[in-house]
Amino acid sequence: MQIDFMCTGGFANLRLSYRADTEDLPSNIAAELEQLVYNAGVLDTQPEELQSGAPTFPDVFVYRLSVNKGKKRQSLSFNDMTAPDSFQPLLAFLREIALQEKR
Repeated sequence: MQIDFMCTGGFANLRLSYRADTEDLPSNIAAELEQLVYNAGVLDTQPEELQSGAPTFPDVFVYRLSVNKGKKRQSLSFNDMTAPDSFQPLLAFLREIALQEKR
């Protein structure tokens, strides 16, 4: 599974990115990441579900997430206001791993 993640915004105008292929990650991290993607339903989410016309607010995080798994491909853009609750554990994991890489 290939993952491309970007998070921008927030109070400090944070800019994080993370790109990985789970085949290249340690098995425990790869398994957790793939499980979080499946639990969130990323590959089954319709992009228009995240574009509900919700207004943007200052200091909101904006996300771009692309996932490729075999023939399934998904590219989504959303913010804190439009992200489904099911995405929250995945987003927290990706933000943390992106922060660790940045250090």
